[in-house]
Amino acid sequence: MRTVMVASEALPFVKVGGLADVVAALSRTLAKKKVNVSVVIPLYSRVKEHPHFKENATLFGRYEVRMSWRIQKCEVFQTDVRNVRYYFIGNDYYFSRGDVYGYNDNVERYAFFSLAAYRLIRDYLPKTDVVHLHDWQASAIPMLYLDEFGKLPVRTMLTIHNPCFQGICSRGDLPDFFNLGTDYFDDGLARLDDNVNLLKSAIMLADRITTVSPTHQKELLSGISSYGLEKILHLRRSDFVGILNGLDTDEFDPKKDPLIVRNYGIGNALSGKKENKEQLCRELNLVHGDYPLFCIVGRLTYQKGIGFIIANLEKIFQFRLNLVILGQGEEDYEHQLSFYCRGRDNVSCNIRFSNEMAHRIYAASDFLLMPSIFEPCGIAQMIAMRYGTLPIGSKVGGLIDTIDSYNQLNEDSANGLLFHLDDDNLLVNIIFALNLYEKKRVLAKLIHNAMRKDFSWDRSAEEYLRLYRQMLEKNHLDS
Repeated sequence: MRTVMVASEALPFVKVGGLADVVAALSRTLAKKKVNVSVVIPLYSRVKEHPHFKENATLFGRYEVRMSWRIQKCEVFQTDVRNVRYYFIGNDYYFSRGDVYGYNDNVERYAFFSLAAYRLIRDYLPKTDVVHLHDWQASAIPMLYLDEFGKLPVRTMLTIHNPCFQGICSRGDLPDFFNLGTDYFDDGLARLDDNVNLLKSAIMLADRITTVSPTHQKELLSGISSYGLEKILHLRRSDFVGILNGLDTDEFDPKKDPLIVRNYGIGNALSGKKENKEQLCRELNLVHGDYPLFCIVGRLTYQKGIGFIIANLEKIFQFRLNLVILGQGEEDYEHQLSFYCRGRDNVSCNIRFSNEMAHRIYAASDFLLMPSIFEPCGIAQMIAMRYGTLPIGSKVGGLIDTIDSYNQLNEDSANGLLFHLDDDNLLVNIIFALNLYEKKRVLAKLIHNAMRKDFSWDRSAEEYLRLYRQMLEKNHLDS
């Protein structure tokens, strides 16, 4: 079986969110199961600077991409990582920029990417069985197949990682950027709320649609955090599946992680975490090293509930705790966090992202705060549990599927805390965690439960492989 993943980011070359982790880890796990897997991503500036790319990537080919009156040059590079072939779609005008996202011409940028990836698969990877598309940036590809062939000659799967972003543009953008007729808007295939919606078009055309946790699948169908997609998804509900993301358990393993001060496992978790905490407190000038350490690691955005954190910071600072923040995101949140945290000896606010520091924070912390407004799956809580850091998360999406909330009667299974998100519940659960921190026997039990949780990709990859096979069997029956 030959599968091609098309996505806007993938580790180890470029990461903005959890999408990059999923594409890389799922591809590697499928490769272990003897699936021939390729990944297609844009050639961003930061990809060019990645050591593996600089040392190993080779030119695969050059071709032109027509976008209405534009004729854009495309260079494709390739390299292999852990039995997965990566292809990089290069065009300096679109992708040699400081950031990955956040530009006014994102629709045009990813129109070029979709057209170039489509041609790569059609002309140079002709034996592809399944094209697996991730989020809106790749969602035009089924329409491109339909427009050229009148049908989809390969099987396609769409995975929705973040429904907040849907590739919304205007009717005229279809011919201007994608070489497609406006009839795809007029007949409703790509229309939602009087705009072109690229994600909708892929939902309508893909053989299977997945999202990244069973609870989030139910939320999307019920209209919770679906951003207007619920009626469309209901039309395809028999082909819509929620599959819980896994975790790269080789990268995130406190027993052998080279980025942390002291390695540890379940048997010596308490002493190992204590040593990592002491070192991190010294590094970040947190003077109360004996306080419980809370952390926030990830994107500083509305979705992640950072507004709730900021609204309650003054109260949180009154507790006997340390707080470490690591991440980047919305500029207002970055400025507010920097302002409120300045000059305090029990908080360290780091407005950047560092993979190395993230590992050290997970290993050192006692609790992870995840007050998400919505969370399709979430990876931070899985990493935290792997390192014996107990997550405190809101009752949404994948957090429900991964966190067994402690209620004082379930210490044999509990591995964190869940709450309905509002200001009072956030503070109440922080207080609850502080009390739990003093109950060393119970705390140790919950830490052990968290570290025993199986988050490997193997089970999830089997689910994807099962769906691939179903699609190919349908292809055989249709032929």
